Amino acid sequence: MSAVRSTDIADEGFLGALDGGAAALGSAEAKPFEAPSTTSRASHDAGRSYRRVTIGIAISDALSVGLAVLLVEMLMGSDHILGRGTDHLLLALVPVCWVGLFMLFGLYAPRHLSPVEEFRRVVGASSFGIVTLVMIGFWSSTHLSRSLVGILWILALVFELLTRRIWRLEVARRRAEGSLALRTLIVGTNDEAQRLTRQLALAGSGYVPVGYVASGSTEVALADTSVVTGINGLPAAVGSGGVECLFIASSALRPDEMVKVMQVARQCGVDVRISANLPEILSSRVSMQSIGESMAISVRPLQLSRAQAVAKRGFDLALAGFGLLVSLPLWVFIAVAIKLTSKGPVFFKQLRVTKGGRSFWMIKFRTMTQDWDPNSLDVDPSSPFFKIKNDPRVTRVGRLLRRTSLDELPQLFNVLTGSMSLVGPRPLPRDQVDAHPELLSHRLEVPAGMTGWWQIRGRSEVSAEAAVRLDVFYIENWSLSLDFFILLKTFGVVFTRAGAL
Repeated sequence: MSAVRSTDIADEGFLGALDGGAAALGSAEAKPFEAPSTTSRASHDAGRSYRRVTIGIAISDALSVGLAVLLVEMLMGSDHILGRGTDHLLLALVPVCWVGLFMLFGLYAPRHLSPVEEFRRVVGASSFGIVTLVMIGFWSSTHLSRSLVGILWILALVFELLTRRIWRLEVARRRAEGSLALRTLIVGTNDEAQRLTRQLALAGSGYVPVGYVASGSTEVALADTSVVTGINGLPAAVGSGGVECLFIASSALRPDEMVKVMQVARQCGVDVRISANLPEILSSRVSMQSIGESMAISVRPLQLSRAQAVAKRGFDLALAGFGLLVSLPLWVFIAVAIKLTSKGPVFFKQLRVTKGGRSFWMIKFRTMTQDWDPNSLDVDPSSPFFKIKNDPRVTRVGRLLRRTSLDELPQLFNVLTGSMSLVGPRPLPRDQVDAHPELLSHRLEVPAGMTGWWQIRGRSEVSAEAAVRLDVFYIENWSLSLDFFILLKTFGVVFTRAGAL
């Protein structure tokens, strides 16, 4: 291994280094890049594949809203849309206008949109579309009933979200197999660049690292063949190697080098990604701000205003009250099953911690036997998020309740009394919080929840470290739309029993 600087790299040496096996770092140690050959480069065009996916998404969007309008026509009658003689024109125009509206909301960039941001924009665009339809009805002196508008909005939104979920699964599959993976040069050769490469080399990341671009301002020990060009040779490298993306390690470049790389990307028509060294933050909280000759990322501070806090509480009360009324008949069957199959009370109460470090009694349906020795299990109950797989204390009925998450239903009472929220970090026992104050203190900034971000990202399969990181993401990015997204995803997770113990 030798120290490498951009001045040491021959500009014309890109193809030889790339095809000769420059490196991809798939683990903590450097491994040789297994770059595709010249033949495979010709057949691999992730940009073209993404364009085909975008066309498919647009077609499915048009079909989704068209189907929604047709169903409303069948249910309500054509006179309810734009009046006699104009309903067929609407059927032809709505799908086209809908796609145009989604385009204005930036919904046709599948390689740039996160699932949460896509969800937020789909809800916003669909709502705007329905409002526009109501305005058209008003201007055309057509009566549009509130029930019609509500049904059309719900149907259009459900169909759009379902089809986009299918497309997202398809994109993930194609990324994993490589057809939607962008051939990427890592710009920089410092430690940050190597960390980027380890992340991008993971299956399904959507990137194929093919080499490093050395800057003149950093120096690091890399294999000579890992660096395929310097900044000055970047245009030739991009053009000759079929490169589709430049991923910049921001700490590795001087401002003048950053300008040069951006110019090359603009002239060659390739994507640019710049590492920000920030925790995961939704794009709705981020904006770019010009300060003199520099650009800064402005992160909007996240503190619930009084209006937002009232809205979240109203959201909790409405849904928790509805859920309680709907599920009450099920409570009777669960209570009878628990009493008939094991000794002990129907409910289990435990002291948990919520916002501000306040303790409260969390209620669940009992899923364990009462006659067990606390010292018989070789576990540390103060370790954060600890779970025991195949726990011998769990009853047969309890195992079913846990797999279906029905044991959590009594927590609706905790939500109604204000101890918990529907969505938030799961409440932990007091001894766990007291044993790890630095690690878990940030979770006390918001109310504990029945479900949360890491519950829809793996539940018990998520490690303690990952659970803490995912909780931080929720706390950093809270919004009502994120809560709604998590609730919808929770139903899917519960239905598939993913990560249940």
